[in-house]
Amino acid sequence: MFLLSLSAEASLEWEQKKVSLEVHPSQVSATAVFRFENAGEETIALQEVKAGCGCLSSRMAKETYVPGEKGLLEIKMDLRNRTGKQKKTTTVRTSDGRRAQLMVEVNIPQAYRILPRMVTWHQGDDAESKSVRLVNDNKLPIKLQAVRSSHGHLAAELKTIREGYEYEVAITRKIPDRGIRSFVRIIPEPPPGQAKAKELMIYAHVQ
Repeated sequence: MFLLSLSAEASLEWEQKKVSLEVHPSQVSATAVFRFENAGEETIALQEVKAGCGCLSSRMAKETYVPGEKGLLEIKMDLRNRTGKQKKTTTVRTSDGRRAQLMVEVNIPQAYRILPRMVTWHQGDDAESKSVRLVNDNKLPIKLQAVRSSHGHLAAELKTIREGYEYEVAITRKIPDRGIRSFVRIIPEPPPGQAKAKELMIYAHVQ
């Protein structure tokens, strides 16, 4: 934070205060860029950037800008555990006492329908395996690469029905233990240009 004595002539002008993003269904994060210019006659500082959601983080090259200088503020949204329409705001307070509210708008497609999301072995259920179906309703294929279970006594196997669109996960109880739980993670192929993909999750429980 900069404690500057600035005149009322300072003014930060934003090219736009709302950015709409298009994202891949398995994309982990997305970044909106907000450009601005110091249109006033005095140096101005960005004193506070306050995100309206824990899913947002911000980055800027510096905090003070002389008259006529341009800059940009990057706002990154974490897309994990989120689907559907999202509107998230960030408030920027500048040293001339003004506030600007910036909005990031994104519609996050669901990568796969998971049917069911939880499998349970009730008391007296002797089935060794239970199956979960995964269906991609998007036009673009999303390949699933691997499946990992958090518990060694609940093994998971990924089976391809239609590559990129439909899969089955078989969860097998190795021994008749009770009271065990597992988080089964499904890892998709990363979207083009991305290093990671948003993971899918299935829950398994032996009561």
